[in-house]
Amino acid sequence: MDLEFTFRNVEPTEAIKAWANKRFQKVTKHLKDPSSAHIELSVDKHRHRAELTVHSHGDILRASDETDDLYTTLDQVMQKLEAAAQRQKERTNPPR
Repeated sequence: MDLEFTFRNVEPTEAIKAWANKRFQKVTKHLKDPSSAHIELSVDKHRHRAELTVHSHGDILRASDETDDLYTTLDQVMQKLEAAAQRQKERTNPPR
């Protein structure tokens, strides 16, 4: 599954898309049937912001972050979403 992108005040480049898709593939391991994913990337002065929303098997997972570097922002938002997906997975499949 690929991400849908929205760019605000930033040039949409293939490098950014490839980086985000590569990081998102690691997150999808923890998701159960992800149906759609949308990431919004915006730049205001020196603040780079990323907001990621994933619809997965009736659940909605969201993560957002803001730093001064776009790639760092993408990494951190993916880490947050991965942690949320792991928590969701543990809630639905508790260890026995």
